[in-house]
Amino acid sequence: METPRFFRLGTLTLFALLCAAATVHAASLTLAWNANTDGTTAGYRVYWGSQSGVYPNSVDAGNRTTYQLNGLPNGAPIYVIVRAYNSGGMLSAPSTEVSRRVGVPYSVAADFTGDFESEISVYRPSNGMWYLLRSNSGFLTGAGYQWGGYGDIPVPGDFDGDGKVDITVYRPATAHWFVLKSSTNYTTSITYQWGSSGDIPVPGDYDGDGKSDPAVFRPSNGTWYILLSSTGYVGGAGYQWGGAGDMPLKGDFDGDGRTDIAVYRPGDGHWFIKKSSTNFTTSITYQWGVPNDIPVVGDYDGDGKSDLAVYRPGNGTWYLAFSSSGYTSGAGYAWGAGADVPVPGDFDGDGRTDIAVYRASTANWFILKSTTNYGAWGTYQWGSFGDIPILSR
Repeated sequence: METPRFFRLGTLTLFALLCAAATVHAASLTLAWNANTDGTTAGYRVYWGSQSGVYPNSVDAGNRTTYQLNGLPNGAPIYVIVRAYNSGGMLSAPSTEVSRRVGVPYSVAADFTGDFESEISVYRPSNGMWYLLRSNSGFLTGAGYQWGGYGDIPVPGDFDGDGKVDITVYRPATAHWFVLKSSTNYTTSITYQWGSSGDIPVPGDYDGDGKSDPAVFRPSNGTWYILLSSTGYVGGAGYQWGGAGDMPLKGDFDGDGRTDIAVYRPGDGHWFIKKSSTNFTTSITYQWGVPNDIPVVGDYDGDGKSDLAVYRPGNGTWYLAFSSSGYTSGAGYAWGAGADVPVPGDFDGDGRTDIAVYRASTANWFILKSTTNYGAWGTYQWGSFGDIPILSR
């Protein structure tokens, strides 16, 4: 009988915890994974490479569940898996692949404090105030900043590259971006002019340098116009992708640490994604959703890639298709009702997107926590009628 190459174990879940630049040319990545509890595991082996599914490098991590990879190419995407082995040297099936771009700042949506947790936050159009309920206080204390005016659109992002989100508005009337910098504790600002009447702002890190780039989607011609921070915001790039009626999306579906160009077509639930890992030269298409669904992009499985996800107002259910399964399996969670606004974010800081809704009539936030596999929840009151939740979709 042939000796089996694999042994059975519980599903290994791998997490990329922290990226840090070590030198100008090298970076490190700290990993953690859940322990196998079947009693046969002798240790774990970590595999990694610069392309998804290709792992030319490996190291024996021993019988522990954390490991730090050092000497990684600074600013490059890294894809990692872990496999357990037994005393006979037989390997388990691989863990879920996770990915990170190492050695560049990494920010979490609506994280204004730099603790890798989303803040419960709203923008009040009537007075141009941002009200932030801080995650690092356990959502007990808040702060307010005046930035913007009536008609401005909140477009938070990390434009200064310090790992914290800047308070930013886009003014449709003049296509100006006004950025209040977190790196100066919101005391100084920068301004960019980028866009035109009728454009939809879609800031993201399209060049992978850890800074948000001003970008707009123009429905009239289906073109994305991106002003890159890596060029000092001089010049720009244009990509034709989408059409009238399509909804522009922000997400990293290929896990290379750069924002992909993507649209969701509400009429038939199709996702059209132009991949940043190929410099926006190749694309993928998925069908996930039905008419009237709201796309709620996020990393719900914690693998460093965006999942296909929609919120269905008709029944208050979230439908998720996980990137860790190649978008072949998913889950549904009933969370929300009526006119609730979906506000997904990482409120518990575990690297996975939480399921959350904002109820405008009461200014309540209902958060279903990923740390409990969406089994426990919390409620917070923050905001007032007419406010725009920063994480709204």
